Amino acid sequence: MDLKQLEYFVAVADHKSVTKGAASLYVSQPTISQQIKLLEEELGCPLFIRHANGVDLTDDGATLLRYALRILQNVNDARQEIQGSSSIHGTIAIGVLPTLTRSILPTMLHSYQNLNQSVRFEVTEGSSQRLLKSITAGDLHVALVDLPLSDPLLAVKTLWTEELILITPHAMHLPPSPLPLEAFRHYPFITMEPGYGLRDVLFRLAQARGFNPHIEHELTSIGAIIGFVEHGFGVSVVPERTVELEIRSRRIGFVRLAHDNSRDLGMIWRAHRTLPDPTQSFLQFLQQRKWP
Repeated sequence: MDLKQLEYFVAVADHKSVTKGAASLYVSQPTISQQIKLLEEELGCPLFIRHANGVDLTDDGATLLRYALRILQNVNDARQEIQGSSSIHGTIAIGVLPTLTRSILPTMLHSYQNLNQSVRFEVTEGSSQRLLKSITAGDLHVALVDLPLSDPLLAVKTLWTEELILITPHAMHLPPSPLPLEAFRHYPFITMEPGYGLRDVLFRLAQARGFNPHIEHELTSIGAIIGFVEHGFGVSVVPERTVELEIRSRRIGFVRLAHDNSRDLGMIWRAHRTLPDPTQSFLQFLQQRKWP
């Protein structure tokens, strides 16, 4: 068993496909298939269940994945430390939810780079599930996500709480707000696809009020949600900060919600991982400021 075999194994497990795993690493499918086969022969057990749509991990494969991620992360940490992670210069790989890319993340990065122009950022936008997986795998140093999260592999730092509102087509006539979310139990909702934190927040708020929202459309960006609401396909629960411009321009209407109407946001990273000095400095900067 060598590091390259583990890297191939994790790629296939991540993509649930030998073809996609090979493509992600820019190697041929026969090469990755052969290395997975050698790994299975060495361990004496199958690691994947093959089927027409790809592959799934066996129980033994799931066990190996946990250890493989730790091994690859430790190697990456060692490489960073040896190659000079103690320098104030460097690149910070940061993940972020789509709802935070319109204003708050650019503000954070711009403010920090005004103080430290030698640091650059590699930004990855994705769903909560994708960002968690990337943090665990070591592809990202930190990620800005909605909370709470309870995972022993993660370290979590809450940064701020933001208000959520319900947005509507501009022409919709409603009683004065605030209104309870259950007043909209029979309305179609527009929200993010499964795996996104904003969808989870909607279900958390709705279920606390005794109902499950009827989801009319599932999308992957806050801009798409705004567009669908604007054109009358339904209503949505979103952070107020992300739709201020659309409200001022009267593209959409909004309702303030009674009862619990907020979510916490914060930074996560791999627990027990020694972060490079630039990343630690960035985290300290975020904790010293008031956001958003």
